[in-house]
Amino acid sequence: MLKRTTIAIAIITMFSAGSVSAVMLDGDSQGDHVRLYGEVGVGGHFDTHPAYNHDEFYDTKGYVDDSLATMGVSGQRQQFTYRLELDYQRRNWLGGDGEFELAIDKMYVGYAFTDQQWIELGLTDTAFDDYDHFGDFTFNKSVETGEAGDQENTVKYQAEFENLIFGISYSYNGEHESGALQGDIINGYMGWMSDLLSVVVGLETRGGSNGISKYGEQQQIGLGVRLKLMSDLSIGLNGFLEDEDLSTRKSGDVHLDYQTFRNQGLTLTAKYDLNQHWEIISSVNHEEYEGWDLLGPNYDYSKLPAEYGKERQWASLGFNYRPARDIVLSLEGRVGEAPEAGYAYARIYF
Repeated sequence: MLKRTTIAIAIITMFSAGSVSAVMLDGDSQGDHVRLYGEVGVGGHFDTHPAYNHDEFYDTKGYVDDSLATMGVSGQRQQFTYRLELDYQRRNWLGGDGEFELAIDKMYVGYAFTDQQWIELGLTDTAFDDYDHFGDFTFNKSVETGEAGDQENTVKYQAEFENLIFGISYSYNGEHESGALQGDIINGYMGWMSDLLSVVVGLETRGGSNGISKYGEQQQIGLGVRLKLMSDLSIGLNGFLEDEDLSTRKSGDVHLDYQTFRNQGLTLTAKYDLNQHWEIISSVNHEEYEGWDLLGPNYDYSKLPAEYGKERQWASLGFNYRPARDIVLSLEGRVGEAPEAGYAYARIYF
């Protein structure tokens, strides 16, 4: 009951400055507008495998609920833009407790130089976060790219032209999702978009925490590709390569002896559109983390060896059913060294 009251208070507070803002407006002829949007999803993960689970879930059991809700407002006044978004989701990450958490996901003010170029300042996605799974057609996404995600104290520039897109962001004193300091983060992407072939390349680097947390410097490159083979058949490729410095020793509260760990992953997906309502999606996946390598120089012997060794592979097959444009019912099964046997979701967007 307390959690429900908390989210109700937060939503009411968000609109209390003026109740007329809590409606959908198309805007005027000058482009000014205010929009209310959101998402409600019920579903989760089945048979989360204790041997193959790596940081995906807080616990391994028959069913991990991953229901969520999102509500936000976005708008534009003259050249200025803004967005405030609340998320109500499960703390399902490693170290979490599986309970619901209400958080501000985005809160920024922006400025549109033209219809094709704009900036955002505040709490927002880092640049590559918008395209880190570009080549992955699966509904719940497969191999995790591991880029910085949403960050406070961020300035981001983006541009979209006829075929060319690019963006860059800088985040001061960036943090891991656990709250641990990661240092300043620079993040960017460049891509080419067309009906036949689309390609996005992303880069990220961070300055590290200088001993405050286990996270040191990092460099990462990501690639996403989509190719339409036929009008109803597309294939996609998504991958990343990362060198991440992590502390391997601690003295008191100071983290020491940072070593470089190489991580990489690749997803190949295919999507077949049966009709306007049904699509079938399959994937094959590969992940390799140096921290899993029992023979590697930086293996943490306080942990049991991973059952799959230094790398793991799995495959998936599922479908999406869209009875309406803003409703998605998704079901997927996985085989091999997958962190779960499958997942199922029902989501409605507004």
